[in-house]
Amino acid sequence: MTTRLRFTLILLTAGLLQATVLAEFRFLGVSVELLLLVTVLVAFHGGPERGAWVGLAASLIQDALTGAPFGIHALIYAPLALAVSSLEDRTVGASPALNGLGLALVVASGSALVSIAGLLFGQIAISFETLSERAMLAGFLTALIAKPVNEVIRWSVDGVVAGEIELRSPQRN
Repeated sequence: MTTRLRFTLILLTAGLLQATVLAEFRFLGVSVELLLLVTVLVAFHGGPERGAWVGLAASLIQDALTGAPFGIHALIYAPLALAVSSLEDRTVGASPALNGLGLALVVASGSALVSIAGLLFGQIAISFETLSERAMLAGFLTALIAKPVNEVIRWSVDGVVAGEIELRSPQRN
């Protein structure tokens, strides 16, 4: 299976989950930002180019799901993917707790930036206090599901499942 096909499968699945299951499970009106999480993790594991392309595709799916103006999420997702991929080199030896905190902060800032873009274009009306509370909660909720999503993204980038057994044919002399 090619990398593009794996990314397409993951994006369609994430969009479907975002629109169905995750839309129903909200905490204080906030849902998990699965498409943003996929974008951030692809940028972290796959580099800036893959991250930007997946971020663009994920943002267009998010626009279609939310009914937002076409491309408003793209203003945030693709540049955020580029920023995350440039930070990846600096956090290689970091602890899992620090990586989780960083992920929560990136998702929170991405969620806040999308809301600010919505404010600028007159799509939503929200106070900055509510906006910051919801963004931090979205970052925390998204970080809770990051581990299994991270394994799927690693598979999509590398094409290898952790613990995969390689079968070899018997050697002939």
